[in-house]
Amino acid sequence: MNNLKYYEDGLAYDFSMFSPAEKVAPKKKGKIIDIPEEQKKRALRRKRAASGLSGKISLILVTLFIIGTLSGNIFLRSQITATEYEISKMEKQITLAESKLASVNFEMEQKLSYNNLEEAATALGMRKLSKSQVVYIRINEENKAVLGEGELSAENN
Repeated sequence: MNNLKYYEDGLAYDFSMFSPAEKVAPKKKGKIIDIPEEQKKRALRRKRAASGLSGKISLILVTLFIIGTLSGNIFLRSQITATEYEISKMEKQITLAESKLASVNFEMEQKLSYNNLEEAATALGMRKLSKSQVVYIRINEENKAVLGEGELSAENN
């Protein structure tokens, strides 16, 4: 408020406060060009068409990504299943080979047993060593070893 006005005019009341405010035009910044309504509508239609197209493209890409991920998952699971099947086949072969090894070891032990060796020896005409076949040699001299040609090789004094 302007108090000087009250002093000079001598008015007790200022009724201008109750009057409607004047509209102040906004200040325009730079050059503002009004676009005709038709151009605005055309630009809006283009924008909507582009956003609709980009939405469809993004939906297609997301769908392809999900399908690719699921396909990769199914492929990897099939590979794992095939590998597990091969492992189980190999384990069966290992079990079979171990049982054959045990069978061969048992047969070998049967053939190499003491009773079988005795029977084979008697079939060949061999017999056990008797005390009459053992010859003991006593030498009263010092311990010595003689080579086949009669030379002295070592002495024990």
